[in-house]
Amino acid sequence: MAKILVCVAWPYASGPRHLGHAVSTFIPADIFARYHRMKRDEVLMVGGSDMHGTPVTVRADEEGVPPNVIAERYHALHLKNIEQLGVRYDLYWNTADPHHKAWVQEIFLALKEKGHVYEAVMVSPFCTTDQRFLPDRYVEGTCPHCGFPRARGDQCENCGNLLDPFELKDPKCKIHGTTPIPKETKHFFFRLSAFETPLTKWAAKDKEHWRHHVLTFMRSWLREGLKDRPITRDLDWGIEVPVPGYETKRIYVWFEAVMGYLTATREWYRRRNQPDGWKDFWHDPEARHYYFVGKDNIVFHTIIWPAILLGYDAKLDLPYDVTATQYLNFSGEKMSAGRGKGVWLSDLLERFDPDQLRYYGVATMPETKDTDFEWEDFAQRNNSELLAVYGNFVHRAMTFADKNFDHAVPPADFLDAADKKMIRAIEQEWNKVGQNLEYVHLKDAMKEAIQLARLGNQYFDQKAPWELVKKDRVACGTVLHVALRVSRSLAIIMAPFLPFSSSRLWQALGYDTDVHSQTWEGALEDVPAGQALRVGKPLFTKIDLSEAKETSADRLDLRVAQIADVQELPNADNLYVLQVDIGGERRQIVAGIRKNYPKDQLRGRKIVVLVNLEPAKLRGIESRGMLLAGEDKADVGLVRPPDAAPAGSQVLGVRGAPILAFSEFQKYKLQVGPDGTVLFLSPEGEARTTLAVDGTPLKVDKGMKEGTWVH
Repeated sequence: MAKILVCVAWPYASGPRHLGHAVSTFIPADIFARYHRMKRDEVLMVGGSDMHGTPVTVRADEEGVPPNVIAERYHALHLKNIEQLGVRYDLYWNTADPHHKAWVQEIFLALKEKGHVYEAVMVSPFCTTDQRFLPDRYVEGTCPHCGFPRARGDQCENCGNLLDPFELKDPKCKIHGTTPIPKETKHFFFRLSAFETPLTKWAAKDKEHWRHHVLTFMRSWLREGLKDRPITRDLDWGIEVPVPGYETKRIYVWFEAVMGYLTATREWYRRRNQPDGWKDFWHDPEARHYYFVGKDNIVFHTIIWPAILLGYDAKLDLPYDVTATQYLNFSGEKMSAGRGKGVWLSDLLERFDPDQLRYYGVATMPETKDTDFEWEDFAQRNNSELLAVYGNFVHRAMTFADKNFDHAVPPADFLDAADKKMIRAIEQEWNKVGQNLEYVHLKDAMKEAIQLARLGNQYFDQKAPWELVKKDRVACGTVLHVALRVSRSLAIIMAPFLPFSSSRLWQALGYDTDVHSQTWEGALEDVPAGQALRVGKPLFTKIDLSEAKETSADRLDLRVAQIADVQELPNADNLYVLQVDIGGERRQIVAGIRKNYPKDQLRGRKIVVLVNLEPAKLRGIESRGMLLAGEDKADVGLVRPPDAAPAGSQVLGVRGAPILAFSEFQKYKLQVGPDGTVLFLSPEGEARTTLAVDGTPLKVDKGMKEGTWVH
């Protein structure tokens, strides 16, 4: 029994995750972990949300809220999406936990005590507009290596090279757009250069199973020579530096977050009252540690994290494999939560079966080169492979047996050469799937699994049970028994890839157990003759492209809000300052409805708010959102959600959608439709959408006529 630690990259809790994140981290890690659990290996899968990344503070600045509000909001969204995807972490944690903080500080001090961390003066970008040092990610410019125009001050997300902010061409402050000036500041540095020799020796041996692009990237870094790197920053969000005089600085996220794999393992054992149990995974040279990351994280997991481990405790296990993917692009461009570019998980999971997303994620996984998400390809692969090959085979086998053999698995009387060949194919394809999974070749593993279903279809067509049942019922029963045996094998083989449909298929075959509790070798067992079938709907449905494509509404985040307080804005005849609850978060918005609604008609009332509109100041008061109201020549009428709709209920768009500029929002049109309902009209002239909450259309107060514009 092998000991497998599955380490999953920590997504920033700064925005919704897109399909590219899932394809690089959550999904492949889950498939790999599920497979090894079925093999009865000892598996621990850990990860969590990175709460301290500067993308969190950038988002907080944009919304005018404290960073913890952003981090907690998106950590909760990550948890929800991970559960919806069927991803089974043993511990999905977050870096704001006090135990993580304490253990990071412990590692920091141990490295400092050993001389691997030291103080030095560095030059940092300084914003003269608000008189503060800028974290690296607050600086953007053109990458000096690849020319990417939106490279960050710490790393180019296009080519993956680590950067210094002053290496950028034409660097600008992300907040103010001004050019930062260089200014000296004292920080702690990690003596990365001291680990160049041991890392070079480590990189040269036992890496035949590593992906070529990962090895190439790691070794090129080592050939160029390692440089010491600062590990603290002038920030007020993050883990405190446990050294006097550093009260205004924090441990920088790139140094702290990678420690989460070790701290999460410790936490998992701590919760089981085994404080030293983590050593079973970290002090055992036979344990294998796999890291599931994107290619922009290769350097952190092949160079920096191994160096930290060597410096902290030489007995700690180094990565056995870093299975970094390339990028999944959308319309030829890398998906990026920070730039609002991507196919959002939260939206996709509302539209599609999670197994459809998992299948396409594996089928198009950028294991060795960048790939593209295409709506047409997504629909085509679902409809012609998942539905027409796999789903079609198991459904036709079960429905034919159910109809013609008393709703049960018929016995196999005599196996001819074709029957035996089909049964041998089960073991052959099962073996190929397992071999590919061992080396984390997930695309090839999935192809072999689908190939078994394809062979099943060929066998079924060759035997033609619809003809056989008329002339040799016993032989027909044998054919169906073999087909159901293949279906049983597919339920187990597909379980790591497609957990939800595998469970449905397992139950349909008459089992009361959990398919995920079966052993991997169980895929070779026969299906019991006489077992009652529970045939239901087909495993998969057809994807209709007219409903699948991303729409303009995906750029909006329209939610139900409840007004908690109303105050008049001094020296402004028509403005109220409203405090509104948008679902676990309080927002302040300024609204020009004072002449139309007295205060007592507003307190406690439900309204609809555009949550992701860029903040604005009206008469010096910040407004972080905009309510929707119809306006004609005579009056203003608020858009009215159902009284029973909870604050925070989604009306249109995607929760957590990127900040929308007011000029961009002006391109959208909403107007009063028939019976006072509110219609959304996109800039592209797409079909009108009626705004609704849980199927109840929203209306406008005061009986406004059809065609009235809503603002």
